[in-house]
Amino acid sequence: MAQNPIDERTFNEYLTLIADGLTGLESWERGLSSRLGDCSETSVVVFNSNPLTVGGRYLAQIASGRSRRLIVLVIQGKTDSGSHGNHEDTVMELPFNDRLAMTQKALADLENVVVMPSGPYLIGRDDFPKGYLSETLGAASAHAYLDCMAFCHICRALGIRSAYAGDEPRDEMSEIHLNTLRQLCAQSGIKLRVAERKRTDGDKYISSSMIRKALASGDMETVEKLVPAAVLPYLAGHSA
Repeated sequence: MAQNPIDERTFNEYLTLIADGLTGLESWERGLSSRLGDCSETSVVVFNSNPLTVGGRYLAQIASGRSRRLIVLVIQGKTDSGSHGNHEDTVMELPFNDRLAMTQKALADLENVVVMPSGPYLIGRDDFPKGYLSETLGAASAHAYLDCMAFCHICRALGIRSAYAGDEPRDEMSEIHLNTLRQLCAQSGIKLRVAERKRTDGDKYISSSMIRKALASGDMETVEKLVPAAVLPYLAGHSA
């Protein structure tokens, strides 16, 4: 198995760049641990929910059914960057509060699921410090390693030993992130289970970007097929 190319000193530097450093991360972890209690039989999944798709709900259902409790962390985005969770150039904005609320609503029937903000330490590609380690690792790899290091640090601190993710057969950068997550979870003693991504009737992989494109063109018929019914009210104001 490949060795992590990022040392602890660089990881600590990164945490300082994006938030309050290692001390801040550990303080945030203690607060979360106090709130959640024993997490030894808890699983975790991270969603952008940008917006939440029927595929995301499908993954949550699988993880919920195989776990005593499932924590769904919705990536916040850094408020000072104006991030809305998007990683492509689009005029459509899905603010974090909407993404969190739609996820909570869409998963409310899964009684052992807790949906909460990811905190400032798990970030999307939009919020990754521009140019950081890009010359040595490439931007996608740098973000993948550092974000996955933060994720594994959080899991270890909480005592979580099980995580879920959807596969990434359609997006090279997302696949880099998933492969890095596999590697670092294995090194951290976290069992990562990867579920096959849900497809449309036309055998296309369902993605949030597919829904955003449909919203941008006013194609609500497509949107309705790809998101849980509880998500639709949150998207009503975003259609062209």
